[in-house]
Amino acid sequence: MTANLGLDTIFKRAIPTIRILDVGAMDVGQERYHALLKAGLAEVTGFEPNPAEYARLKDRKGPYRYLPVFLGDGKPATFHRTRYPGCSSLLAPDPGVIDLFTTIGCADPAGNFHVQATESVETVRLDDLEPRPGVDFLKIDVQGYELEIMRHGTKTLADTVVIECEVEFLPMYREQPLFGDVQCFLRDQGFVLHKMIDVGGRPFRPFAPTNPFLPMSQLLWADAIFVRDFTRLDSYSDDALLRAVAILDLVYASYDLPVLLLGEYDRRRQTKLRQSYIEALRSRMSPVKFLNIMDRPN
Repeated sequence: MTANLGLDTIFKRAIPTIRILDVGAMDVGQERYHALLKAGLAEVTGFEPNPAEYARLKDRKGPYRYLPVFLGDGKPATFHRTRYPGCSSLLAPDPGVIDLFTTIGCADPAGNFHVQATESVETVRLDDLEPRPGVDFLKIDVQGYELEIMRHGTKTLADTVVIECEVEFLPMYREQPLFGDVQCFLRDQGFVLHKMIDVGGRPFRPFAPTNPFLPMSQLLWADAIFVRDFTRLDSYSDDALLRAVAILDLVYASYDLPVLLLGEYDRRRQTKLRQSYIEALRSRMSPVKFLNIMDRPN
């Protein structure tokens, strides 16, 4: 919404550069955070160990840097390469769960979760990277392995203000942590759940409705958006407040939380950014969705 107006114009000051860490940066079209890049507000460090996907990404022009590294616990692991590359994981897909649902499959060689090959790989702990990247905004989607990566990246997450993490509500992969596990871990790191987007599911077989990519009742996955605890605003630096405002506004169409954050910024700096932002919202308000259900293939 305010992307059209320009946050730097509204605030009459520059927004500090937002350092994005994209873990699982497979090229599937326009990035969720493209508005930040278009506005010149961000730079991206991405991790994509799949050789074919990395080859497509590594020569991109602009504020991008990609590394062909498997993040994990720093130990050897097994990479399960599936028929659809986006389902590949360091965890093994579980046909006992996946094959219950329409349009997704594991045991069938035509299924998107069907494992076509496995390979032994070395993993690197996020906190062991040299130099360790600064991260304001973490986007992580690695098919069930998100929590393991974050467990070994707590130092890196210390300055992070927003996290987008794919979560599952059923174990699509063997020994996979679920949403509740991720939420408990991030709560201990000082984050709270803000909203969910691209909530997805599937009908149980044999049901095949007109749009088989919509759930009839069972939710399976979503992208969960976590923010640094806004009941403890002292945990935000001044720059972190502005970065969080830009991410929430331009990426997630969250307009109310930025008002709270800007109020704290004004209190510290004796500015009037909160009122300027509210006036900009009034001039160009757009519909806001708390949840959106994914209605396309995944």
